[in-house]
Amino acid sequence: MKKLARIAMLAVVAFGGLFTACSTEDPHIVCGREWNPAMQLVADTTSEFQLIDPMIVQFRYGTGFDFPTLKITFYEGTEKAKGKEIWHYETKVNEKVSVYTLQGHSKRGGLMTASELTRHHTPGQVVIEATTGDRLLAVKELTLIKNKQ
Repeated sequence: MKKLARIAMLAVVAFGGLFTACSTEDPHIVCGREWNPAMQLVADTTSEFQLIDPMIVQFRYGTGFDFPTLKITFYEGTEKAKGKEIWHYETKVNEKVSVYTLQGHSKRGGLMTASELTRHHTPGQVVIEATTGDRLLAVKELTLIKNKQ
């Protein structure tokens, strides 16, 4: 009986692993202050940044990109009340990649600040969209706040 229980448990674990491996996460945008170079991931995700906080934007698709180009656009406002475009970045991608990271080096050294990366120099709302062609892939709303003293 113990042997049958072990076989049943092994089968459950194997099927669970199979289903987990087949599942994918929904496309989404992650923003954070810290970069983990070993895992190539943004850590410390948040939606609120001081203007002087370091900032990294990462688009995660879950599977290999099944489209030829990725466009990341920054807008003033919110998702429902989107204002004018601040700036955008478009790049070619391929199916070997499922994550794209947008970061830069500040003129003062270190990572770009939220103000530098979003190119929005006053407190307020910013929307980041990831698109390909006419297809919207993911949206992220950010709040930029005045620097705390």
